[in-house]
Amino acid sequence: MKMSDAGKIVPGLYEIRWKDGGKSLAAVGITANGRRWLAPTNWISISSDYRKIWLLVESVRRVKNG
Repeated sequence: MKMSDAGKIVPGLYEIRWKDGGKSLAAVGITANGRRWLAPTNWISISSDYRKIWLLVESVRRVKNG
């Protein structure tokens, strides 16, 4: 996924589909400078370089409440 596309995602909970297959439930938020961060719930740690993480993403689908 391009950073320009990631920048359009609103904060929330998402199902992430990875380019190499598989999926993760992840939180998406916004840094102080406006970049989107991504924290998959099934990862032990994440990189502070958000661009590298977003390049691994095939697609995102927002998880609805209720």
